[in-house]
Amino acid sequence: MRPDDPEVIIDLNAIQMNFAIASSMAGPDVDIGAVVKSDGYGLGLESLIEPLVTVGCRSFFVADLSEAYRVRERAKGETVVILAGMKDDHVEHYRKNRFVPVCNTLAEALTAAEGRCDYALNLETGFSRFGLEPSDVRSFIHRSLPPPVLAMSHLACADEPANSLNELQKNRFISLSELLGPTRRSLAASAGLFLGPAYLFDLVRLGSALYGLNTANLTPNPFRNVLKLRACLVDVRHVHVGGTVGYKSTFRASRPTRLGILSIGYAHGLAWSLSNRMTGEIGSHLAPLVGRVSMEYVAVDLTDVPEQLCQPGQWVELITHDRPVEDMAHAAATVAQEVMLRIGVACRRSYAAIGSGQDA
Repeated sequence: MRPDDPEVIIDLNAIQMNFAIASSMAGPDVDIGAVVKSDGYGLGLESLIEPLVTVGCRSFFVADLSEAYRVRERAKGETVVILAGMKDDHVEHYRKNRFVPVCNTLAEALTAAEGRCDYALNLETGFSRFGLEPSDVRSFIHRSLPPPVLAMSHLACADEPANSLNELQKNRFISLSELLGPTRRSLAASAGLFLGPAYLFDLVRLGSALYGLNTANLTPNPFRNVLKLRACLVDVRHVHVGGTVGYKSTFRASRPTRLGILSIGYAHGLAWSLSNRMTGEIGSHLAPLVGRVSMEYVAVDLTDVPEQLCQPGQWVELITHDRPVEDMAHAAATVAQEVMLRIGVACRRSYAAIGSGQDA
């Protein structure tokens, strides 16, 4: 990578704090499992495991077998749950490494139980994305096979507390999971934490909230922002009144304009839809993005920024403690999870406390 490539700075202390906040909210009888799928939401799975184990995390949820191995290298005794489903040719991997595949169909459940490996059952309660139907569960329990170590389902509208589907899904989950006998149960993910004790059962799967995302739309957000994004100023030029900027000339200067070029574009995960729609910060000064976001670069209006701050090599912050991921997602007309994944995968990562009012 080039020294002026954009940088995502990830605060591992804040991630630890978010785990502790969720644990306190859930209470002593409910475990918190960390969802680190998709390379830890784009933030680097390997760097997250040890800090989370240190604060008491004993369960990790990953996307697939390769991620499970990456966790196991750093968490020797913790539970590693694989969300992608049970694969016939992976049974020996599950047994040898104590991985727990999530079975999404009756056939997968039979393979896991007959293969004598620990497994979880995903129960369809209203999300309509994978999961055993009630008829599958009834068929399964009549086989006298080893039970699952975890029964789970997923709430479709947990961020809408008044939505009647929440209670409907909870009741379906209770009915189906009780057929399986005494097994641990998990229904709630991040937003489900705020639906009350009846939704928490034995384990909450903490994903978005672990990374500071406000999935429950609460004010203020009870979780800490865990990252900032900054891009380097690589060129400064002046545009006369009426001058245009970028592809399709979508910005036309209405005053003599000092223009900065940042070394970040959609190749680095900065959404093309942010063209002319968000603002960066240099110190306490605002610098609006102007013109279209291109593959490697984007322009900012530096006219109202002191000249001494408008020098090549200066860093411009695009995500900060006070301007979190959700702000960029709103401007891009997408969800914060997508923004985090895009920039986390494409930008240079570093790990440090990001401060600015946090107790990290």
